[in-house]
Amino acid sequence: MNHRSILSAAATAGVVAAAVAIAGPASAGITSGTCTPAQLGNASVSTYAIPTFGNDPFLVASAGSGATGSLVFTARGGNSVQRCTPAGNTFSVLTTTNVQSPQGITVAADGTTWFTNGGQAANSIGKIATDGTAATYPIPTANANPWGITQGSDGNMWFTEYNASKVGRITPAGVITEFPSPVQTPLQIVSGSDGRLWTGDFEGSSIAATSTSGAFQIYDLDSDVQLNGMTVGPDGNVWFLDRKYSNPAVGMITSLGISMEFPIGVANARPAQIAPGPAGSNTLWFTQGNGNIGKVTTAGVVTSYPATSMQASPNGIVTGPDGALWFTEGGCSALGRITTSPRVFGTMNSRPSTMRRGRTYTIKANLSARGKVQVRIVGNGKSRVLVNATGKKGVTNVKVTVPKSLPKAFLGKVTLVMNSSPGSTANKAAQTAPVTVK
Repeated sequence: MNHRSILSAAATAGVVAAAVAIAGPASAGITSGTCTPAQLGNASVSTYAIPTFGNDPFLVASAGSGATGSLVFTARGGNSVQRCTPAGNTFSVLTTTNVQSPQGITVAADGTTWFTNGGQAANSIGKIATDGTAATYPIPTANANPWGITQGSDGNMWFTEYNASKVGRITPAGVITEFPSPVQTPLQIVSGSDGRLWTGDFEGSSIAATSTSGAFQIYDLDSDVQLNGMTVGPDGNVWFLDRKYSNPAVGMITSLGISMEFPIGVANARPAQIAPGPAGSNTLWFTQGNGNIGKVTTAGVVTSYPATSMQASPNGIVTGPDGALWFTEGGCSALGRITTSPRVFGTMNSRPSTMRRGRTYTIKANLSARGKVQVRIVGNGKSRVLVNATGKKGVTNVKVTVPKSLPKAFLGKVTLVMNSSPGSTANKAAQTAPVTVK
């Protein structure tokens, strides 16, 4: 468990901007076409190319549900906000009016789409009404670089200003109020189950929780944390991604500021964005710059699935209106779709939470195919193989012996990793879980 430090501050008077809107009809559609499968990853992943290449889809949100639902996403290369309708397999452009380097995107409870314009010239918050009318609202602070955006418990939209170290609030009518942020480089922002707005410091190691009146608390994490994606999990806690190079992880922080991290188990995984899985699954899913899609249970068990290439640059992710997970692939101008039960090599049905040097343990694994199993421990950026074995399809016992002598890097809280070993024809998905080695 990470240490916790809390600092409090009174609300700071906000700077209010008038509701000045640059309004106009949404674009009729620069490009539109059929979503065609462009490539396949494993049996559970499909990729759908955006009709115009080079659009660089970035972040994505889900609008509606079922057959009438859609996905909306920011396209930085195309300076546009676009939509994909899974039921009809169609893409269309919603707006390009006054859009420059769009980044964050979300859908409010009333169905309106809100997004941030990060470009220096635009420097605004965009809104697309349900009737297709688009408007943008300039941010008072120049070159603020607005990034994340979410709807607060007060019904207003809240956003971060990365360059200005501020958090902004915009009413449905377009009135903007800015508050100094307790974190230096606010990136993501989510509305917590406690009604506060939670913001991560991308270049720092802290998370701030701000009330809708502007009062904040700041929670310090470990000194080497590099915060990226954030979301609220099915357990009501705030979940975040730590993309530090040597030991990237998925983290969780409670409303009391108590935080924990669960290692991904692969150096330079570059975790990007995270979102809750389908209702009732008690999972969260996240993208990784190495081409994998990750899953973490609310109990902290992390699994990674090979989904696409590193060149695809998977980034935004959301559970779509069809119940599948959708993610953006900026490198190949596409959206990826993944089912919630990907084919995996194996899962650790039972495993020890504590392992002692010189002792042998049994991991009860459930394998989807006969193949070679490798179990290793990962700590402080280093990996140590404990066993290479051959397992049968279905439930099998894997015997693991911990060496009597281990370097300090593998002692204490480390990560237990199970995957198919080199040479196996089985899927090479890996599952990880925290373990303490003594």
